[in-house]
Amino acid sequence: MGNDGGSIAGRAELVKLKKPEKRVESVLVAKQRAQFCSLTKERLRKPIACCRAGYLYNYDTLLKAFMEKKIPKELKHLQNIKKIKKLNITENPDQNNEFPFVCPISQKALNGKEKFQALWTCGCVFNEKLIKDLKIKEFKCPICNKPYTEKDIVQLCPTNEEAEIKKAQLYKEIEIKEKQKEDQKQQFKVPDAAENLESQQKKKVCTEERKCMKQAIENNKLQVLQNQTQDLKKNEIYQSLFHQQHKLEDNLFTRNVRFGNR
Repeated sequence: MGNDGGSIAGRAELVKLKKPEKRVESVLVAKQRAQFCSLTKERLRKPIACCRAGYLYNYDTLLKAFMEKKIPKELKHLQNIKKIKKLNITENPDQNNEFPFVCPISQKALNGKEKFQALWTCGCVFNEKLIKDLKIKEFKCPICNKPYTEKDIVQLCPTNEEAEIKKAQLYKEIEIKEKQKEDQKQQFKVPDAAENLESQQKKKVCTEERKCMKQAIENNKLQVLQNQTQDLKKNEIYQSLFHQQHKLEDNLFTRNVRFGNR
């Protein structure tokens, strides 16, 4: 026991330490995510889709939620249909098993305990240990042999802690993209303002030119009208010499012209 002169007591012997708490809740949540849709909580059935956070969904119900705009706040990382991937997943041949899907090569069940991965490029789903067991060094899908990168790997059915970390990363990426869009809009605002000012000046010049042209046309019309009236008066005087219907006022000049007296 110590303190008897032969040995020194350690802290573990003097103080009762708490046993480390097992995260049973996280494991249960991961199991539920392997069985039920993360949106509707219904049992998973083909076709299946996943998001970047690793949640599984019934594809048809998720599409309906997008159309009706009924995505809940806790899934706000699902901004649009581009944020989900339809999966090439294998059903469990044992229909009595509580877990509906398995790895197509190892036949291990997707039960929340076993680490499963999905590839964003091709949508294939397989056990994480499969890559180690097959000693695949290249980034190629073990099922369809399509190439992929580390960013394309999605960890399925995560625990609460893993999901929160992944969602925080996704929210940060969304904020960065939105900030970049705002910066681009502000950059385009300056040339847009200059273009608007230039277009306004051009419009002003055009309107002034149109006013000048309109005034010139009106002045020209007035001059033509005056000339026509003068010609008409001259024509009436000339015609009055030969026609009775074009009589002018009887005066000494017209009387002498009619009778040939000059």
